[in-house]
Amino acid sequence: MAGNFKIFISYRRKGGYDIAKLVYDRLRLDGYSVFFDIDTLRSGSFDKELEKRVKKCKDFILILSSGIFDRLSKKGYDENEDWVRQEINSALQANKNIIPLVQDDFAFPEVLPADIKDISRKNSLELSPKHFEATYERMKESFLLSKPRWTVRHKKHIKNFFIITILAFIAYLSVMAYNYHQKEVETIKAAAEQNLVRITDSIKTLTDSIRITNELEKKRLIDSISRAILDSIDKNSLVPEETVNTPAKIAPEEIAPKETASVKTMPTKSAPAKSAPTKSTSAKTAPAKSTSTKSASAKTTPQKTSKKTPRSTK
Repeated sequence: MAGNFKIFISYRRKGGYDIAKLVYDRLRLDGYSVFFDIDTLRSGSFDKELEKRVKKCKDFILILSSGIFDRLSKKGYDENEDWVRQEINSALQANKNIIPLVQDDFAFPEVLPADIKDISRKNSLELSPKHFEATYERMKESFLLSKPRWTVRHKKHIKNFFIITILAFIAYLSVMAYNYHQKEVETIKAAAEQNLVRITDSIKTLTDSIRITNELEKKRLIDSISRAILDSIDKNSLVPEETVNTPAKIAPEEIAPKETASVKTMPTKSAPAKSAPTKSTSAKTAPAKSTSTKSASAKTTPQKTSKKTPRSTK
């Protein structure tokens, strides 16, 4: 569509194509909408399409190369077939913003046709390969009325916006990850505390059960010891007093026969003494044995023997 192009570039193919293509590429790269006839004009009547494009644009860039007006002085010249002259005429009539870019070897002819003679009065920029960048930047800043596309004009802002958005998103993800990590830590901590409480309760329960068991065992042991002591006391209480005090109640009559028996049995034990050659030996041994018998009986009944001892001495 004709309305999509804001800048129109007019040039003569002989001598002006290279510089025109360079300007076109740079403007396109910087986001401007530029009409370049070879690349953008596809079909339709050439002269009418050119006129429409010129009238729709805001800026008209004219490449003034060497020999651009040489055709005007040639014999048989037909102005209806001179597309550059028609483009300049349309731009002047439409009062467009005309920007002449003058090459080093260009010079205006002494006489120009009346329909395009005002082109020589426009403020121009000198365009040389050595200073192309400086001239191009000056043209963009001071001569062009058109603006690049919104995305290009605010490219820096858009870039910063995307950078800030990405950083904010990363920060958001970091916060979410941190919160999730904290929740996981809290969950693990709570589970660990619960497990610790359960283990503590289990240990306490086990300790209590062991303590209770020990106390029961102690109580049972004490009870069994107490029962054994009580049983032994009960058994001792059932023994008769006579059995306990029997040695103190021995009658003298019971001891006397023992002495007599011992005395009677002595001759039998000393029977071999009769075969001895002398009687004095047997007589001496007999009283000694009786004394031993009496002493033995004296151990059993000390009170009785004490009374008998004086008699034996007498």
